Amino acid sequence: MRHFVDTAAALLALTLATAPLAAQAPAAAACDPTGSVKGDLAKAQLLMTRAIQASDAKADPSKDLYEVLRLTENGTDNPTARSYLRGEAYVLLLSQPSAAPVMVRSAIGYKNNPAATIDLFAAADSSFTVVEKAMPECKALLTQWRQQRPWLNTLNASIAALNANKLDSAEILAKRSLLMDRHAPYAYSVLGSIAVARKNIPAAEQYWKQTLDVAGTDTAYADVRVKTMYDVASTLTARAEAASAAEKRAAARATIKPWQDYLAVATNEILIADAVDNLSRMYVSAGDSASMATIYAPFLASPSKFGEIPLLHAGVVATKVNKHADAARLFAAALEQNPYSRDALNNLAATYIQTKEYPKAFPIIDRLSAIDPSNPDNPLLYAFAYQGMYKNTKDKKLQKTYTDSLVYFNDRSEKAPVKVIVSQFSRGATETVVGGTIENLTATAKTYALSVELLDKSGNVVATEAVKVGPVAPKAKERFSFTTAKGGVYGMRYKPIT
Repeated sequence: MRHFVDTAAALLALTLATAPLAAQAPAAAACDPTGSVKGDLAKAQLLMTRAIQASDAKADPSKDLYEVLRLTENGTDNPTARSYLRGEAYVLLLSQPSAAPVMVRSAIGYKNNPAATIDLFAAADSSFTVVEKAMPECKALLTQWRQQRPWLNTLNASIAALNANKLDSAEILAKRSLLMDRHAPYAYSVLGSIAVARKNIPAAEQYWKQTLDVAGTDTAYADVRVKTMYDVASTLTARAEAASAAEKRAAARATIKPWQDYLAVATNEILIADAVDNLSRMYVSAGDSASMATIYAPFLASPSKFGEIPLLHAGVVATKVNKHADAARLFAAALEQNPYSRDALNNLAATYIQTKEYPKAFPIIDRLSAIDPSNPDNPLLYAFAYQGMYKNTKDKKLQKTYTDSLVYFNDRSEKAPVKVIVSQFSRGATETVVGGTIENLTATAKTYALSVELLDKSGNVVATEAVKVGPVAPKAKERFSFTTAKGGVYGMRYKPIT
């Protein structure tokens, strides 16, 4: 018979998406739980086929399903087929919009013990377990049935409850989803997050172990496996940072490998950058700063595999261990990913100054000043570069030129009337958020008009925003922020404020 199975849903950052109803792909030839039915079971099979067709057509199959359950309730012949048909019926009943997980037995057609209640999730699990034991070759088919809409909706509801901090509801729903399918890792991950929220770390660790054990090496579960690895490493880091002085070194050392394992499989740029930061702190706490270069070695070897933000953080690690040439390569690689990254421009310019490659610093500072013109910290980079040029020559004429330039840019910094600091630049697929402060460095109150241009990777202006800030009191600062419904932005620049 044709079986009712949805297209498999995929987990991404613990958010499952419901797939449209679809017919199941043909089961393995050896798997046919109802291949030899007769009498009432044959009739039940025909009714189940009609119920599946009704479900596909968004019609109500309940009447046929009640009859299937009535026909399969009594009798001892072919228990495997009876269990399979009952399991299908329970799943289809739970898939109906008004379905309740626990019902009175008489409400679904049962004559025996009619006043008692039945948990349809537990009943479906029991039915499919009978088939799994009798016909192991049917595991794939039964997994498809277990992961139907009731399982999916319950799991999604548990995630929504978790995100809303409704921990008790999230726990109930996650455990209910496990009744239907204990061989998917998602609910264990949810339960781990619930345990963390309750500050029950030992319980969280047990759930994370179950998550990883169940996920195994199945590529379908890669997202939840990687997320769990991050959760494990983060928890160990928090434990190490809270440890006593006597225990801190050993606790930090135990955290290094989990972060290394995570970095080997991670794909989320923000979390990779966070892992780099955490791992560098753990090396320091473990008393092994000499090994910190191993953190950024993969980034240095294949920078094109990584995004701007991880490359930036890797460059900072290289700077911490005084590997300035490595840091420069990493910051330059970040700029190849995003030519308008203020952090990459600033860090690369500072690194070139540190390595006394002053001619390389100037064009980078030029680019930084073009997008961030009213930040007095940028002229100081010119001043430091000219100071280095002065020290690197014995030519009195050049020394005079470099001194004049140093004084000029130092004055520009010290006498700036305003200071703009962009502290937030969040770029998403559908929106961009910009925020920061404007500081009035003069002796009188000022109101400022900030004109911002958002840029694509080629430098084209894709959106503009005008922000009024003030009046700002003398020697005071005010915050500004705006959100625009423009995604895919790479950089921003603003017009100089005088």
